[in-house]
Parts: sequence; C-alpha cells; structure tokens
Amino acid sequence: MNRRYYLYFILLIFVTSVLPPAPPGYASEVPDVIFILDGSGSMAAKMGDRTKIQVAKEVMEYAVPALPKDVAVGLAAYGHHRKGDCSDMEILVTPDKGARDAVLSQIRNISPVGMTPIAAAVDLVAKAMTGSGKQNLIVLVSDGEETCHKDPCGFVKGLKDSGMKFLLHVIGFGVTANEEKQLRCLAEAGGGNYFPAGDAKSLLAALESVRKNVEAKVEQAKTKAVRASSRLGKLSVKMPEAAISSLAYLKIIRPSDNSVVKEAKDVSAIHPLPAGIYGLVLGFANSNYKAPTDVSIGESEIKGGETSEISLGAVVINMASPLGKAAWQVGLLNEETGKLYLQVESHGNDYYLMKPKAAPEGTYSLAFTYSAGKKPFIVAKGLIVKAGKKTVATLDSGIAIKKTSSGIQGWDIVPNGSNEPVLEVKRRWDNDYPLWESFPVAPGIYDILVHVTGMKEPMLAGEAIEIKKGETILFDTGL
Repeated sequence: MNRRYYLYFILLIFVTSVLPPAPPGYASEVPDVIFILDGSGSMAAKMGDRTKIQVAKEVMEYAVPALPKDVAVGLAAYGHHRKGDCSDMEILVTPDKGARDAVLSQIRNISPVGMTPIAAAVDLVAKAMTGSGKQNLIVLVSDGEETCHKDPCGFVKGLKDSGMKFLLHVIGFGVTANEEKQLRCLAEAGGGNYFPAGDAKSLLAALESVRKNVEAKVEQAKTKAVRASSRLGKLSVKMPEAAISSLAYLKIIRPSDNSVVKEAKDVSAIHPLPAGIYGLVLGFANSNYKAPTDVSIGESEIKGGETSEISLGAVVINMASPLGKAAWQVGLLNEETGKLYLQVESHGNDYYLMKPKAAPEGTYSLAFTYSAGKKPFIVAKGLIVKAGKKTVATLDSGIAIKKTSSGIQGWDIVPNGSNEPVLEVKRRWDNDYPLWESFPVAPGIYDILVHVTGMKEPMLAGEAIEIKKGETILFDTGL
C-alpha cells in the first residue's frame, strides 16, 4: 500500500472511529463536526507523487460521506485566498446534517496560497459552534505550524478555560519535529489528540484508544436517552443534617386516592417512584411512644428518567437555660400565609420538643404554648428559612416570678402601653406548676399583671419593666 492510500485509509478510520453512528433519537447527544482545512502555501508541496492539498482533498472525498448521517458537518479554511494575510480565514459551510455535498464542493475549490493563522481559525470556529450546549468536535488538518500568533497553544487553552465546549483533534501531514511539537500542543490545549498522518502503526494504535473512549460515551448517551423515556423517576428530599434528628419518617402520598405509596424511615434517601404528582408529609417524632405529628410540605412532580429534588431549611432553637422548660408545645407559624406550619407537643418528655425543625423556604415565627387552651406565645419573629441552610432562633432573654404563697393563680406579660398579653401563665388545677418557671420573652418594656385568688380582675404588679437581651429577670410581686 503506497503512502497516499495509507493516508486515505488512516483518515477514514479516524473519522468513523471518533464519530460512531448515533442511535435514532440521540441527536442532542451527538457532536457537530467542523473541519478546518489548511489552505496555506505549504500545502502545495509534494507528498509522494501528489501535492499535500490534493491528498487532503481526495481523503476528504472518502471521509466526509463516511460520517454518520446524524452528524452535522461543516468546513472552515485559512490561507486559501491571499498571500501574507493573517486574516485570510472563513467558515465556508456552517455545520448541518445535509451539508456533506456543500463541504466537498468547497474543498474542491481550495487553492493553497497564504499564511497559517491556526489560533484565529480555531477561535472563529469555536465561537460559531458555541451555544449548542454540546461538546462539539473541531478537526484541524494542517501541514505546518502557526505563522500569525505568537502563542497559539496558550490561546487555545484560554478558549477552553473560558468554558467554551469543544474538542480539538489535529492531523499533521508530513510535518517536521518542531512543527509536530506545536501541533501536539494545540491538540492537548484543545482537549483532543494529535494524529501524525505519515505513521500508520502509531496512528492506528491511538485511534483504537479513541474508539474505545467514544464507545463508552455513546453507551452513556444511550443510557441517558433510555432514562429520559422511562416512566420511573426519583425523589430526593434534602435538608440540613441536624433537622433529620427530629423526624420519624417521610410519607409519599398519591393525591388521586390519598393513599400512602411509601413511608420512608430514611428521609434523606433517594426514593424511586413512577412518574406523577405526589404529596409529601414529614412525620415529626414525639416522645413517650406517641404517634409522630404529620406535616405537609407540599407536592412534587416526578418525571420519568429524572430526579426531583425538594430542598428544605431548618429552624434551630438556641435557648439559654433554664428558659422554655415549661413549654408544652412548640410551633412554627408561616408569617407569609398566616398559617400554622408545625406544632409538636412534649407528651411529658421534651426530648424532641426543642430539636431542629425542618421547614420549606419562607419566613416564620417561633411560638411556645404552656398549657391546653392557651394561645401560642410568639418568642421569635422574622426567621428567614432558606433551602439547605440552618436558621437559628436565639432565645436568651426572659422573665420569672419570685415564688410566693399569697394565692397567685396566674400572671400575664403585656407590652407597656398595650392591653394584649404576649404571655399568659396559669397554674394547673391541682398544683402551682408552671407559675415559678422561667419563660423566654423578647427584649422590650412590659407591664406585669397578676391573678390572685378572690380578685375578679388582674392587678398591675409591675409597670414599664425592661427586659434586656441576654437577661432573665426575677420579678418580685411584693405579695
């Protein structure tokens, strides 16, 4: 086999190996291909009994039609119009699936006369191919080194580093050692491979590696397409790790018949599901073997072949001791909707009561309730919850009433100048709990009212009492 037919054979293998046939429906995964053909004056030099440009043209007559029909093909060239002009470059054919005849027609008309502006040509082609979102392929066919740019390798590397998605393969035609060094550098900078056209053995070995690599990518594309057409999808519920400790399960509910299709103890696991819309319910754990408190976090649409992600934040209660020991219920109120998102009860054991609470994005108020029948007491407002983040509610100021035996049945904390209590404390029917406990109260100025046995109205025991941040005051009623 003479040198010319080696080149035909080698380039044909190169093109068909780098670009295997794409299965139907996989077009979005198949790269576009654009050849950059060297039309500089040196391509008029002899290679065997023909010129290099003649060899290149004849090889392209075989290579271009051999490309898979699903591949869009284009052509650029440089040095084919004018001598000594580094701006002599152009895209002759924009990549298109039906452009093979146009590519060959343009190749037949190229006459080598000018310079070798490789860096500028790659820049022109890479920018023209940007926007498809695919890792497109540029194939440079050249017989020499750059003659216009001082650092073509650095320039091409800069294009890649900027985020442009392309691979640059380089084929050299009978180049010198120095020329090959630069062309190899260009291929490396462009993320591709260099192929010496005159060395059949080493080129075929390199192409075998390329073929195996591309086969793997094609298999990945097939797998991706199969998943995209699947009716099965996945659900992932994410949240700060600290919030998981307060949860007993995740219920996944089919709204059409309100049936629970899955109750997952491992809330943070990946949950495979048929495509559809599902309601999601978190089960907040309760102490003393009480059933978890179910709280809806909305709906999620599961799409075949995709993973739908729900990302929650968490409210962390950072409370100074001994504030909050008397809390009976803890709740989160959504300030944007005015609705109660969550309310959990101690059930005689506050192990879970103050643990971090998972919540969807939004703005919340934290509320405590101290006995049945009493309205929730807001202890923190404006808690902005963001997905994946912990929002800390710091409760470090409060009040306690000095214990007395004078028949106090309860007491209220009222903002000075208001008639609406922010905290109402009432003793149990059978004992005085929780009258003498310490309660978190936001910093401010308050009045203190006491309810005493036999009195039909509460009495003003303290007026304009200031509670400062970080302080818990012990108020003496004087009774």
